[in-house]
Amino acid sequence: MTLDEECRGCLENSQMKKVLSTQTDEGKIKLFRKEVKSLCLNAKKESCAPLLMRDIDGIHRKIFGCGIDYSEQKKIFNMTILSREDELYNKISSSSDPLAEAIKYAASGNYIDFAKLADLDENSLAYVEDCALRTQVDENTLNSFKKDLSSAKTLLYIHDNCGEIVFDKLFIRIIKKLYPNIMVTSLVRGGEIINDVTRVDAEMINLADYAEVADNGTAIPGTYLREVNKNTLQLLKTSDVIISKGLGNLETLYGEGYSVYYIFMCKCLHIASRFNCRQWQTAFVKE
Repeated sequence: MTLDEECRGCLENSQMKKVLSTQTDEGKIKLFRKEVKSLCLNAKKESCAPLLMRDIDGIHRKIFGCGIDYSEQKKIFNMTILSREDELYNKISSSSDPLAEAIKYAASGNYIDFAKLADLDENSLAYVEDCALRTQVDENTLNSFKKDLSSAKTLLYIHDNCGEIVFDKLFIRIIKKLYPNIMVTSLVRGGEIINDVTRVDAEMINLADYAEVADNGTAIPGTYLREVNKNTLQLLKTSDVIISKGLGNLETLYGEGYSVYYIFMCKCLHIASRFNCRQWQTAFVKE
């Protein structure tokens, strides 16, 4: 997907909030604001939001000597939700349709996104749970998903953000319970970028207990096919089922020719319009 005008202002505003809350050097803050504004105004139309975010992080590294640090928030969200894993798993697995229920929580968890919402806190979990209760899973997509899983041997799960990765883990646990012959590979980022998941996050929540963990070789908040490693391309080519979480992966994968199940929250108006949804509505669609 190409860069939408909404993305330019959104990314500039959210990352300025982060910088203003963590940095004190007024001269450097002013320079950061100037360079980010210029980047967002002059970004090429054929670019996309994940690449723009990667470049904003690069400006931060140049001016402040490090990337934009979300390590503390990542740890808080991962551990807060992980502490409730068993409770949530029992709730999901005892529902009338555990697979649909797991999708609701995975989709609602996509709310945890510091590129869009810079001031999230632990109370956001209450919103995620409320959203899961209100979420409706498209019946046709769900039936197609179940049919594909019934004959699949391999599944590629492309992760997005911290915190929500625990909901992804719950979803994978449900899939493994219902379809024990499926081998799951969890794909994370190859480097730190915003609050996107890396191998560190996967290890923190013991994701390897249910999936083989691989990284895509890039510190881009998406799956940008021109820069990911060969293993990622091979996984996309050979996996029987592919699940993509979040907007960054959607914006870099959609339209690239793969049959993918996308799970995300329509946090942006242009995404909501593209998929005939309301803003902040969850979506489960197949390309």
